[in-house]
Amino acid sequence: MKDTVNFPVLPELSKIDFSTTADVRSLVKQRHRCLFETADDGYIDEYMDAVDDLFTGRYREYQPIDTAYHDITHTLQATLCLVELIHHRHHTDAVPRITADDFRRALVAVLFHDIGYLKRAGDLEGSGAKYTHLHEQRSCEFARIFLEQRDWAEDDIRFIENLIGSTGPRVDLAQIEYQSEIERKLGQAVCTADYIGQMSDPNYPNRLEILFNEFAESYRFQGIPHDDWPFASYEALLRSTPDFWNLFVKHKLDVECGGAWEHLEHPVTGENPYLEAIERNLATIRRRIDRLDNREARGAEATAR
Repeated sequence: MKDTVNFPVLPELSKIDFSTTADVRSLVKQRHRCLFETADDGYIDEYMDAVDDLFTGRYREYQPIDTAYHDITHTLQATLCLVELIHHRHHTDAVPRITADDFRRALVAVLFHDIGYLKRAGDLEGSGAKYTHLHEQRSCEFARIFLEQRDWAEDDIRFIENLIGSTGPRVDLAQIEYQSEIERKLGQAVCTADYIGQMSDPNYPNRLEILFNEFAESYRFQGIPHDDWPFASYEALLRSTPDFWNLFVKHKLDVECGGAWEHLEHPVTGENPYLEAIERNLATIRRRIDRLDNREARGAEATAR
């Protein structure tokens, strides 16, 4: 393990402003210097600026992001989580080693992983949430066009597409045709950061109703009858969340993602602010479920009288 005497500690997640790129941008640059003992060549600002411009509508071809859950906050939470995971992994001397070029590609992939929620300028029906079921494909299509315009090599673009494709909840990472072992490791890391980043959000319990509304719009857009919706209501989504974490997410992170989330533990302190935040959120969610159960029990009792 490398010298960790001055190894940086992540600020409390609740004290990081994820609504703009400034805080995350600064932390990403700091981690880059720690990893590679040099500043980046300006690409962090370039792609942070690009995502900021895209989400705020400064590209004529696209409208500002109008999804309330999959917004700039979620993208930046996933981005910082990924960079923290890579940073810790590197300092435990894990192999294969992550180079500065690998870091660049992984960062661009996570910044663009939900860009598929954007609507084009003439798309006036509903919000970008209608594309929930195919946003990964749209994100890959956008990334390819964007990076080809900047003369990225085909192998590098495929690298980005495979990492974005790793975030789909219906995808089996074992079936993705990664071009190398380091690409596989970073695909697992991006997938991990996507789940952990959002579920560790201090406001996650309050955002579940917003998430349900995005799902509902996508179900309606696809023409799925209400009786066939995976979640019939916000309450159903809320009640499913503890099992979603315990039965689906943890299994995916352990098996498909190769336990990459273990690298979120700080190499010196042993603390894992991400998992601690998730446990706090799940405790809040369980209390809300208990209140629903008590309310229903009181209603049933009143009806029986």
